[in-house]
Amino acid sequence: MITLYQFPAAFGLPNPSAFCLKLETFLRLAGLPYQVKDLTDPRKAPKAKLPMIDLDGERLCDSAHIQARLTSQFKLELDAQRSPQQRGQDVALTRLLDEHFYWLVVYFRWLDDDAWPRLCPQFFGHLPAPLKWLVPKVARAQVRRDLQGQGLGRHSPAELLAFARSDLQACADLLGEQAFFGGQAPSSVDACAYGHLANALTSSFKTPLDALGSEFPTLTAYCQRMQARLWP
Repeated sequence: MITLYQFPAAFGLPNPSAFCLKLETFLRLAGLPYQVKDLTDPRKAPKAKLPMIDLDGERLCDSAHIQARLTSQFKLELDAQRSPQQRGQDVALTRLLDEHFYWLVVYFRWLDDDAWPRLCPQFFGHLPAPLKWLVPKVARAQVRRDLQGQGLGRHSPAELLAFARSDLQACADLLGEQAFFGGQAPSSVDACAYGHLANALTSSFKTPLDALGSEFPTLTAYCQRMQARLWP
């Protein structure tokens, strides 16, 4: 039995972390049995990030590494019908979402002055005083440094929204009239796409990104299909 360690569910989603939702969606697509243990402090993980899993007595970290290991060990065939060109597109979409779009969601949750007061109780309300007042300030400062280092934190909110619109347009163009990014049935890239798009477009935690949802109805409908299929 696989044990999945991740953040607790929030924001009307199975998980408020795109990477945790990505991995749990992958487990469901693959039909692998698993159990969930909630963690609120990622510092308990070997790489200080979630998700992580326990597999046959071994602890594995990083959603991409975990997916690759599970695919190899259990001989999964989620991508068996994907052509080399399609697999290349899947890698490109994954990089777009994991390495760029993810940070836009982080910015508008953590650094937007309207969102921040609403985020604190969700993520830090369980802490005892005085930690629930001190830890959020430290965490937000770290996020600000991370975004500065990544580069997106150096742009204005309007510029960041333009980046987000461009990313979503690319996703919509790749999806086209297909039901899923994998075609008529989901492939492994759909785990990644759903994890990120659901957090940006269907979360009950509202940010300026929500305004973009109406511009991309095919992506919103896609998230609804994935939810109905895997999270009924």
